[in-house]
Amino acid sequence: MKNALIISASPRKRGNSQLLCEQFAEGARAMGHEVNLVRLAEKKIGFCLACDGCMKNGGTCVQKDDMAEMLAQFQKADVLVLATPVYFYGITAQMKTFIDRTYPIWRNLGKKEVYYIVSAGLGEDIIERSLGDLDGFVEHLEDSPVKGRLYAANVMDAGKIAETSVMEDAYRMGKEL
Repeated sequence: MKNALIISASPRKRGNSQLLCEQFAEGARAMGHEVNLVRLAEKKIGFCLACDGCMKNGGTCVQKDDMAEMLAQFQKADVLVLATPVYFYGITAQMKTFIDRTYPIWRNLGKKEVYYIVSAGLGEDIIERSLGDLDGFVEHLEDSPVKGRLYAANVMDAGKIAETSVMEDAYRMGKEL
């Protein structure tokens, strides 16, 4: 049994990448895996202050917000799913803030099985051009190549993904952890 942490950076509760996260989680749970699906939009996570306080006090950020709990969940996870819609050729601000706030543990991010779930209102070429921040983050993990990529292109309206076979693909990817 694996411990999966799904980080959903969709600001919309019924957004396309959020719905795909829920399908992935359902598939993983069906196989007996422990799944923690976190919606960043529901968390209080401040921007990194670049104060280096975390480097001076043993890896604990000076901000008192939900990120401390998120870092603990992150360190326990065997599987990491990074899910985001594409906004203006990049990941959402919520995902970028999460990535930046892992700085207190950046030297000990650990080894994870990594999966991407990315949705966009335009084509898959736009998704590919938007992955720099995710790829850069994953490079800092220990020997953790991206094992699965699920791209939902040309789905602009919230919930439109429910009308496609990509929902089944998300469920199947979760089952195959």
